Amino acid sequence: MTAKPAGLRVLLRIRITPGQEAAFEELWRGHAETVRRFPDNHGQQLLRDTSEPGSYTVLTDWTDEPSFRAFERSAEQQAYLKVLWPLREGGEMRLLEPLHELSPAAPAEA
Repeated sequence: MTAKPAGLRVLLRIRITPGQEAAFEELWRGHAETVRRFPDNHGQQLLRDTSEPGSYTVLTDWTDEPSFRAFERSAEQQAYLKVLWPLREGGEMRLLEPLHELSPAAPAEA
């Protein structure tokens, strides 16, 4: 059975300045608590690249693009970005339309 995915998934790839990884991870965890209080946010993940030190991917799910854009303009997000920018070397953002989402198969009964 296919679950109904959120209307928008945001993929952010970010490169952190060497030596700033712990500061970034702490900053992200704190901000994630703020993000989860936005009613149109449907979850988020922080992923660390295992082969490229200082490279991270952030995934967030939103109801739709207008709700994500409203979040981007929020005072909370703008305050976060002011602290984040000095820690980063670069990055890119992609807005993705989820099409299908499958949950794990149920284990076979013995």
